[in-house]
Amino acid sequence: MNYRVMIQGYELEFLEGSHTYLVDGVIVPSITQILQVRFGKKYDRVRKETLQRAAEHGTAVHDAIEAYCKTGHESPIPEVRNFKFLQSRYGFEVLANEVPVILFDRKDDEPIAAGRLDLVLRMDGKIGGADIKRTSVLDKDYLAYQLNLYRIAYQQSYGQEWEFLRGVHLRDEVRKFVRIPIAEDLAWELVDEWRNNEHQ
Repeated sequence: MNYRVMIQGYELEFLEGSHTYLVDGVIVPSITQILQVRFGKKYDRVRKETLQRAAEHGTAVHDAIEAYCKTGHESPIPEVRNFKFLQSRYGFEVLANEVPVILFDRKDDEPIAAGRLDLVLRMDGKIGGADIKRTSVLDKDYLAYQLNLYRIAYQQSYGQEWEFLRGVHLRDEVRKFVRIPIAEDLAWELVDEWRNNEHQ
C-alpha cells in the first residue's frame, strides 16, 4: 500500500509497486538495502520461486498479526496463535505496527535511508522494538544490525527511546521471543560500510 507521512518536517513517501522510498521527493535507500552490504548474498542459492512463496506467506503473517493487534481479528494461521501465546507469556503490549521511519545522518541530520518497522512494544514499563521473522533458522546477527538501525531511526523520527530489542520468531509451530542486544555503534559501522561501498 502506498503512503505519505510527515516525519520531523520531511515528507516520506512509499511506492509499494517498486518498493521505493522518497524523502521530500528524493529517492533514498531502504534500511534493508543498507543491510544488503553485509548480508546481500544470503539467499543467492535459494530458488526464486521458493523466495517468492516465502515472501508472500511472510506478508500474510505480518498482515494477520497487524489485524489481530489493531482489531482483535484472529486469523486461523498458526503464527497468529503463537504470537498470542508469546504476548501472554512475556506480557508485552503492541503500541504500533508497521511504523514508517527515516534514518538521519548522525553528522549533518540529513535523511540517508527509510524503512518500516514491524512492532513497537511496551514491556515491564519500557518501550522497545521487535521484528517478526519466519525464516527456518533465526539469523541473530542480521537481526542485531536490522533492529539497531531501526532503533536509531525510530528514536530520530519520533523522539522516543527504545530500551530493548526482540526478535519474534514464528514459523508454523515455532514460537520464540529472542533478546537482541542494543549496539548502536554496530549499526553506524554498517552505515559507514554501506557509504564506502556506494562510493567505490
